[in-house]
Amino acid sequence: SPFDRDGKWALTGQINHELLECLLDDNYFRMPFPKSTGRDYFNMNWLEQKSGGLLTQHTSADVQATLLALTVESICQAIEASAPGLDEVLVCGGGAFNQTLMQHLTNRLNPHTVATTAARGFDPNCIEAVCFAWLAMRRLHKLSGNLPSVTGAEHSVCLGGIYQA
Repeated sequence: SPFDRDGKWALTGQINHELLECLLDDNYFRMPFPKSTGRDYFNMNWLEQKSGGLLTQHTSADVQATLLALTVESICQAIEASAPGLDEVLVCGGGAFNQTLMQHLTNRLNPHTVATTAARGFDPNCIEAVCFAWLAMRRLHKLSGNLPSVTGAEHSVCLGGIYQA
């Protein structure tokens, strides 16, 4: 499996706090919002470079537990920095099905409510599709598709293009 289903592997390891601090020290976590990234940045090469040789000192399960802790801590730090008055966190995508991740988020964000988007009637696997459908509807009606307060754009604009086949 290309991922840690339900966080079961991470559960077998121990978080290494020294490694966690090295990983959290990455400049990406200090960048201003909005921002987005993925495997293009956070990958095995990044892990090997940021760990400063600490990887070889720990079991793969300990590294996995530490990576789960990195995910939780980076999410929580972003929430605390950008939405300090938040009451509820809704999780979507694959992480919503990772029981270990969800439990760690719940523990770390207590007393805030942590749930998946299913609690609001949206399948966590479909959020991106729903977003693109909403953006398409906005474009068809010549309405803005961005929120400058969220995206950092200078003004609202109609996004995308419509092309005849």
